[in-house]
Amino acid sequence: MTEVAQTRPFATATDSGTGALQTFVTAGPSTIVADVSAAQGGLDLGPDPHELVAAGLAACTTMTLRLYANRKNWEVSGLHVEVFSHYDADKTPPERFERVISLEGNLNEEQRERLFEIAEKCPIHKLLTAGARVVTTVADQD
Repeated sequence: MTEVAQTRPFATATDSGTGALQTFVTAGPSTIVADVSAAQGGLDLGPDPHELVAAGLAACTTMTLRLYANRKNWEVSGLHVEVFSHYDADKTPPERFERVISLEGNLNEEQRERLFEIAEKCPIHKLLTAGARVVTTVADQD
C-alpha cells in the first residue's frame, strides 16, 4: 500500500512573531494560540503542546463513546473525560496519561464496563499506545 500525500495539512503551526513562544495552531477550521507558562518562557496564553495532546485524547475518547452509545441506543445523558499528564523519569516511556471517564445516564454495570472497554479503542488512545512514525522534510526556501 502506498502512502498518499494529503492536499491540505491536518494541522499547521506558525510562530506569532512576537518574540515569545506563542504559536498559531490551525487544525481543521479552527485556529488557537498555543503557548507555555511564564516560567517556561511563554505568556501562558493558550494550551502547551502536552495539553494539546491530552485534549486530543479526551476529545477522541468522548466522541468514540458517544458514537458507540448512540449506535447501541443506550441512554447516555452525559460524557465527561479528563486527561492528566504525568512524567515519571524512572519509567519507560516516562510520559503517562491518566484518563478519567464519567458516564451519566440509565446504564447498567455491563453497559458501563463495555463503554470502558470501548474507550481503549479510541483512535488517539491506540495511536499513543502503539506509537507513530514521524517523517520530517524541509520545505524549499522561496
